[in-house]
Amino acid sequence: MERASPWQLFNTSWMLHRLSPLYHGKDFATLLDNDAALKAYATRLRDQLTGDVLAGLYSAASTAEDDALSKTGALRECRWEYFAAGPSQRDVRAGVSLPGILVTLEYENITYKAALLSEADSTSQARKGSTSLPLLLTKFPNALRQTFITFLSANFDTYCSNLRLPSGFLCTALETFVGELRSSGARSTADNTVEEVIKELQLTLAFSPSVAPALRNLNISISRSSLVDFLRGDTVKSTGRTLQQKLQSPLIANLTSYLEAHLAMKLDLDGSQQNQVARQHVRLSKVACAGFVLGSEGRVKLVVDARRAVDQEEEQDSPSLQASETLIRAVIRKATGDQVTT
Repeated sequence: MERASPWQLFNTSWMLHRLSPLYHGKDFATLLDNDAALKAYATRLRDQLTGDVLAGLYSAASTAEDDALSKTGALRECRWEYFAAGPSQRDVRAGVSLPGILVTLEYENITYKAALLSEADSTSQARKGSTSLPLLLTKFPNALRQTFITFLSANFDTYCSNLRLPSGFLCTALETFVGELRSSGARSTADNTVEEVIKELQLTLAFSPSVAPALRNLNISISRSSLVDFLRGDTVKSTGRTLQQKLQSPLIANLTSYLEAHLAMKLDLDGSQQNQVARQHVRLSKVACAGFVLGSEGRVKLVVDARRAVDQEEEQDSPSLQASETLIRAVIRKATGDQVTT
């Protein structure tokens, strides 16, 4: 079976959704490893998009989106492809890495994509005739997104909802990404790897209107030259945190201590200090760096240099790709509901 390239997951700003299990037993016993099933659902979606269903949505769309949809041109191709999304490509010998489906809608002037992902091997589904793909990534205009979600609901009896990411999850995701980079190679080069992949780190804090009516957001930039200092804790003496908390989230712990010492802002972004007042009124809403972007509203972008895709075999085990796979696994677990964050 021809498979979609895992590199299609990168350099795209995705909107995140949570999906309940997809039931397809009335049509096909299996889904991910069934080329006939994927072609059948692709044909159904294409027929729906080229019919009168989408036309009814134009009137409900905004003027700007109406113009965008009118410029796409005719639908040339609708593809559903098996998608082994893990950059490490371990599915060849050691089991499927992040199995899923890549949906590609190729119009005359633009191509839209969606990806349905799971962390588990597709052959170990809990119930026959159903497939669990808890994370849905979409790169669609709103009208097209709603049509696609309606299609999934009608054909698979699945429920779709937006996946919001709380402050605690963003903190954990950042620490996980950095931790993977630092553990991917020799200790002597770990800091250099972090600097090379992260470069400048930008964090956005969101404030409750009740405490800061004139200040909705505050952007914090950590330069490449200062990033390692924050990881090591050389910027300021840590206050109010146990050794275990600092080991679990050193970057957030040191940044929080720095803000408290220099800006008199006592924060609890990751929830480790159980400061209910701080957690209620100040939260981390966005993390952005050269390696990834993650937003609380439910958006993610995994970034990779396009030149790295030229020789996939050489780059598939690079620290940045391993860190990206670890990050997307965390998002999948969040969609599944296995990971509890505050």
